[in-house]
Amino acid sequence: MARRTILLSLILGLLAAANAVPFDFYYLILMWPGAYCEDSDNGCCVPKYGYPSEDFFVRSFITFDLSINKAVVRCKNGSPFDYNKLDKIENNLNHYWSNIKCPATDGVNTWKSAWNSYGVCSGLKQLDYFNAALQLRKQADVLSALSDQGIKPDYKLYSTEKIKWAVSQKLGVTPGVQCRDGPFGKKQLNEIYLCVDTDAKTFIECPKLPPGLQCPAEVVFHPYFSWMLNTTSAFDANILLPTETI
Repeated sequence: MARRTILLSLILGLLAAANAVPFDFYYLILMWPGAYCEDSDNGCCVPKYGYPSEDFFVRSFITFDLSINKAVVRCKNGSPFDYNKLDKIENNLNHYWSNIKCPATDGVNTWKSAWNSYGVCSGLKQLDYFNAALQLRKQADVLSALSDQGIKPDYKLYSTEKIKWAVSQKLGVTPGVQCRDGPFGKKQLNEIYLCVDTDAKTFIECPKLPPGLQCPAEVVFHPYFSWMLNTTSAFDANILLPTETI
């Protein structure tokens, strides 16, 4: 009887280990499209599905393991990407997890890459993985958090520390900030890094930020408007602009 109990405990332990979450937290990376449009050699294009939102986009939702100090990628226990499983949130993906690179794309390869790289390691179902990132983006509402503190996309220079502080006032955690080359020989706000618990619901203080996150003391917050996007042969230009639906 004791042997059977020990064997059962071992089996349950192995099952638990097999199903354990293989990472410590997520990076939710939010991209400011105005920075991409200004700095891209090829400009920016309206995706084939229509205009995205005039807001921060989800760029990545990354699983990260502190023990190896790397993102956890391409786990083998996840299911293959199935575009049809995203029907319920496709509209929101188009608006808030968008790809404005040129030439115009339909977004599917972007989402497929995200799922095959990180989603399969999350322990979540495909729909839940993407919906979690969208909901976190909405909860963060970085554009409003910055605006509430007088930080607006208007070509002005803003303190990098004030940008971090503005986001922390809303979320209670301090973000990472990434910059890229901007106008007037200055650096511009490009991406916001937020850390999320393994529950995919809760913002946490970042246990670690990528060493490559570098910004000067002051950065440009470049404007972004839908008219900045090139519409050449991308789609019918009469498509309506998006509205928040999640």
